[in-house]
Amino acid sequence: MINKAIIKQHFKSNFILWLILIIMPAIFVNLIVPLTINQFEGVEELPPIANLLQLAVFTSIGFEIPLIFVIIASNKIMVGEVQTGRITYVVASPLKRTTIINTKIIFMGLSLFIGFILNLILTIPVISINANKIDITLGAYITSLAGMFLLLFMICGITFLASTYFNKAIWSYVVGAGLPILFFIVSMLSSSVDALDSLKYLTLNSLYNRTNVFEFENGKYILASADKWIGQYLAMLIIGAGLFVASSYVFKSKDLLL
Repeated sequence: MINKAIIKQHFKSNFILWLILIIMPAIFVNLIVPLTINQFEGVEELPPIANLLQLAVFTSIGFEIPLIFVIIASNKIMVGEVQTGRITYVVASPLKRTTIINTKIIFMGLSLFIGFILNLILTIPVISINANKIDITLGAYITSLAGMFLLLFMICGITFLASTYFNKAIWSYVVGAGLPILFFIVSMLSSSVDALDSLKYLTLNSLYNRTNVFEFENGKYILASADKWIGQYLAMLIIGAGLFVASSYVFKSKDLLL
């Protein structure tokens, strides 16, 4: 069960932040595709849109900016309410703890899912219209974007669990924001320095391997067969869901007295 009043309040108080940060991948895609096509006008080869999207959207700033929303919102709706004392009033109401925590989990999940759908709506037109001018198919693009949001969902599980476990925001941010940032830094270093390549397996980010999603065929990056990437996508979904289940258990059993 969920509580409509709580979820409505969360959407209302986080809407502007969510809208600004969650659509950033779409903004970058709509800038990168036409600008790159114009740059390569008159050149026979297709512009390297696939590589640019991987570097600027799926693995870099296009991922980092929505991650800011995940970190802020997760801490705001859990440990933030613990520190202000608001959560004690909510718990003291007739609402069950299960309903409270499930509502907050649903809010975070819906925020990312709606964000994914919104990004699809805003970017599919530019990818489709320029299908003959770019080196990535629509299927490969959509699957890559879905993988990025699954990675965000999994990371969200970490930040939400930290926010549920700790009663002080500083410790929640140290763990809930520190781990994702550390994962990102290690992932970037391992991909750019050959000697550090093995370090990528120390991070959960390694579950999102874009090279498994693409296959290069006839000058285009097409969607690879599902058996090459479905395992890592399911792993991100299961780990993320498991972290949220753990958050629910922690909240239902924790002492909220400060």
